[in-house]
Amino acid sequence: MPVILSDVFGDPNVGIFSFANERMAILPAGMPPKKLANFKETLGVEPYGIGIAESRLVGIYVTGNSNATLVPYITTREELKVLRKVGVPVVVLKENKTCLGNIVLCNDYGAVIDPRLKPKTVKAIVKALKVPHITGTVGGLPHVGALATASNNGVLANPMIKEGEKTRISEVLGVPVYAGTVNSGVPYPKSGLVVNSKGAVVGYHTLGSELLTVSSVFKTD
Repeated sequence: MPVILSDVFGDPNVGIFSFANERMAILPAGMPPKKLANFKETLGVEPYGIGIAESRLVGIYVTGNSNATLVPYITTREELKVLRKVGVPVVVLKENKTCLGNIVLCNDYGAVIDPRLKPKTVKAIVKALKVPHITGTVGGLPHVGALATASNNGVLANPMIKEGEKTRISEVLGVPVYAGTVNSGVPYPKSGLVVNSKGAVVGYHTLGSELLTVSSVFKTD
């Protein structure tokens, strides 16, 4: 399983600009073909340059697993048309909190959901993802998707995560949970990392010691 250092439009916050699961990857519209090819080779899935809500911040707006891709209601019709041709069911959430990538942490085994969401929103998320779920926090904060990144191999979380949170998240996602940073000490792993079970793309400011942690957590060796 490969891991590479990269960027999106020169920015090392690759996780803010991209999303991946076991079946495909989404990157902003206008990505150079060579960059898309690098993501494809590393993540082992077809990447699509689409953009969400006419924005490059794909990783903030999108979440999901192999069962469904969740997008906010502000996604445009044209974007939805392209997404629905990818082959993964697309579910539009009618939720005021549009940064779905920041409020849901999930893989193919489970989901951790921001506890502030309304029951009907939680129900819609769980129905789409088709996995067990909990509502939870990382370091006492509700932005679980922004504070951690998950694959079917592991979870890398903000260093302030509590032991009890680690245990709960590990149990529902079915993988080990570790604490770590990216991009030379940034404590928000989601911002500088996009990963699935086949590979990982990390921001080019990431240190060697951080890369070792990423490799250990996500089994990229």
